[in-house]
Amino acid sequence: MPVMIKFYMVVGRDEAYENAIRSVVTEVREKFKGSERNVNATFIRIKPEAVDAALNALNMPENQVPQNLIYLVKSMKQDGVTSLPALIINGRKIYEGQLPPPDVVKQTVMDEVVTALSPPQAPQPAQPVAPIQQPTPPPPPSTPPPVQPPPPPPPPPIETKQPVETAKTEAVAIEKPQLPPIPTAQAPLPSGVKIVVGRPSDCRECIYYGANTGTCLLFGYKIVDPTRPPCKSS
Repeated sequence: MPVMIKFYMVVGRDEAYENAIRSVVTEVREKFKGSERNVNATFIRIKPEAVDAALNALNMPENQVPQNLIYLVKSMKQDGVTSLPALIINGRKIYEGQLPPPDVVKQTVMDEVVTALSPPQAPQPAQPVAPIQQPTPPPPPSTPPPVQPPPPPPPPPIETKQPVETAKTEAVAIEKPQLPPIPTAQAPLPSGVKIVVGRPSDCRECIYYGANTGTCLLFGYKIVDPTRPPCKSS
């Protein structure tokens, strides 16, 4: 599915934001050129003298909305817009009413579009933890056996001594545990996007398509197959 950008703007007041959004679309198209995914930007321009009437019509019953505002009011209600200007990306309201400077809006739109077009990152596997090996205590020191006192001298003057045993000690080698290598994962990045110009070939890419009701807000048709727009069948 393409990334859908919709900007409700007041003519003569919000052109700086329009230019910022258009520059993002151009930059993304060049950066991901050749990709099957794309990004669509729709700018809904409202004349200054119609702003108050459109906002007031949001609270009116549908049969009391002025005929020239009925499609605009339906679209604003579908996107949850209650003040102008308003920025909608993929059906989610990003800004409404008082907007930050255009350069901040531009960076926000860029981040949202790149995130939507990028594939999900593969989760990093947890690093296995090697068990802690308790050091082996050294063997207790050996004590030599007590020296036997010399026996009483025998008749011949020959003195004998008992041999003293020498204790043997063995060195214990402590092996250092080897940690397994840490696996790494890299995920490919997409290669590009394109912009759809004119009437889309799929109702789901059109701003007048009511996803919740399955109807065309422009002509009032009940859409049976979104891939065959009634507006293009003639």
